[in-house]
Amino acid sequence: MDSELIKKIVKASGVREGELILVQLWGEDSDITIMHDFAVAVAELGASPLELQQSRSHNRNIFSAAKEACFPERYYSIFEKVDAVLDVFAYQPVVLNYEISKVQMNYYRNYMRKLFEVLMKKQRFTQIRIPTAENARESDLDIGDYIERMTKAYDIDYIKLSEICEKKIAELKTAREILLHTGDNCSLKLVMGDRNWIADCGDGDWPCGEVYIAPIEEKTAGKVFYNRLFIENTGVFEKVILTVEEGIVISSNQEKVNDYIKNCAKESLTVCELGFGCNENITGLCGYAVLDEKMADSFHIAIGDNRLFGGVNKADLHMDFVGIAEIEIIN
Repeated sequence: MDSELIKKIVKASGVREGELILVQLWGEDSDITIMHDFAVAVAELGASPLELQQSRSHNRNIFSAAKEACFPERYYSIFEKVDAVLDVFAYQPVVLNYEISKVQMNYYRNYMRKLFEVLMKKQRFTQIRIPTAENARESDLDIGDYIERMTKAYDIDYIKLSEICEKKIAELKTAREILLHTGDNCSLKLVMGDRNWIADCGDGDWPCGEVYIAPIEEKTAGKVFYNRLFIENTGVFEKVILTVEEGIVISSNQEKVNDYIKNCAKESLTVCELGFGCNENITGLCGYAVLDEKMADSFHIAIGDNRLFGGVNKADLHMDFVGIAEIEIIN
C-alpha cells in the first residue's frame, strides 16, 4: 500500500488537528514502514501519532519471559488520553501463532483483553486490513486477486461515498419494515422499530462503505434466497433458501446447510443485522464478506452478536450472508 493511499485513508478516518492518535500495527519488523507511513499521514493532518507495534515474534519473546507483575493497571493508563485508534494489520490481530506455556499464554490473553477494553472506548476505533499475502490467506482468495480487490476498494472518493451513505439512510430511516425480495418467490421481512441506521464511511471496519442496522431480533420472518451462500469454515453453497421464524434461521433447502444450523446455538442463528453496500469500487461478490458486504447494490443479513450497534443479542459469532435483492420499504 503506497503512502498516498495511506494519506487518503487516514484523512477519511476522521483524524483531526490536535488529536492524539494511536497507530497500532499488527506485523513484523518487515512491515514496520506501514506503521511509520500511517504516523506521517497523521502528523500531516496536525495530529500527534503514538506508535505501538504488536509483533507476533516479539510478543512471543516478551510473554514467554513475562511475570505476573508485568503490565499492571497503570500500564494501560498510558492510553487514557488517546482520542482515536488506527488499528492496522498486516496479518490477523491478537493471534500469537506460537506455542508458549499455558501460564504465559494466560498473561498474553489478559494483556490483550485489558488493552482492548481501553482502546474500544475511544471516539473512533478504525480497523484497517493491509492488502498483504498473509491477509489474503484469511480470505481464501488468490493473493493477486485479493490485493487487487482490496486496493481498489480502498482507493475511492470518500466524500462521494459519504454522500451515497447519507442518501441511502435518508431513504431507509422512515421505514417501519423492510422486505427483501430474492429469487423467484422468497421474501424476508425485517422490522426496524426505533433502532438507528449507521453509516460506515471510514471510521469502522475497512474497506468501508455500507449502511446497517440491528433489526428487532424476534420479528424477522420469511425466506431469503442466495444464488451463492458463503458460510465461514463450512463451505460455498449454490441456490440456497434460508427460512427464518421469529428471528431465528431454522432451516434451509440444502442438507449440508441444515447440518450447520443444527450445530449452532439459537443466539448464533439470530438475524442480528441488515445492511446495504455502498462502495462503488467493489463490483463483484467473491466470497470474502469483508469485501462483499460493502459492494454497491448488495444487501446482507448477519447472524449472531449485535450489541455493538444497537441490538440486544449476545452470541459468540457475527457472520454476514451477502446477496442481491429487490427492496420494498414499508413506512
